[in-house]
Amino acid sequence: MATTFDERERAYEQRFVLEEEARFHTRNRRNRLLASWACERMALSGPAAEAYVTAFTDCAVVADDETMITRLQSDLAAAGIGATLPHLRKETERCAALARAERRVGVALDQGSSV
Repeated sequence: MATTFDERERAYEQRFVLEEEARFHTRNRRNRLLASWACERMALSGPAAEAYVTAFTDCAVVADDETMITRLQSDLAAAGIGATLPHLRKETERCAALARAERRVGVALDQGSSV
């Protein structure tokens, strides 16, 4: 027979798992939005853009944010596009806010950059 304490512990663990899944999916969506934004700047489209987004998000899963932003800066520089770290951090925050909003409402929102 489960005690009230056991039930609370199970509920807490379930909530923790759900919150971590939501955090992961939101971060992954943010990274996809950021990679799509970068594709626009680098004039990538079609399969090339899809490949870049996939490669970027796969790499970003294991990288911390600063490493991811540094890689993004390198990718943009290789394409001849200058972007400062503060600018990229601001764009990352914009994409994060958009990903959180999409998660709340359950639909993809406009991806246009305000920067």
